Amino acid sequence: MAAGPRSSSLIASFSEQWLIMVGMTLLLCGFLAYIIYDAVVVTAAELLHRLLMISPVLLVLAVHWLSTVPPADRLKFPMPVSEQDAIHRAGASPWGLAVVLLFLFFLIYYQPSLHGLIF
Repeated sequence: MAAGPRSSSLIASFSEQWLIMVGMTLLLCGFLAYIIYDAVVVTAAELLHRLLMISPVLLVLAVHWLSTVPPADRLKFPMPVSEQDAIHRAGASPWGLAVVLLFLFFLIYYQPSLHGLIF
């Protein structure tokens, strides 16, 4: 009978040690995950900063390339058109204008956030 209380004390001590070890391990893993997450966010912000800085140049180069490449060599994007030469008669593609306007709306809407990331 004397072995009963001693073994329960040993089990209680073992479970407390186990709980402390698990708690410390979770705390250490959480701290390391925060450090890694912080480093990843900083790296992503730097890359986004660089991309935003060169995006006007990339846009100008893309427009120049699309205007100099013959129509037969251009990338084919499936767009609904009513007739074969309907785009040429209208003077410009409404899809390109829509993409540019959406991009400008995005930049205007997120200007405070982007300004905080850049500067």
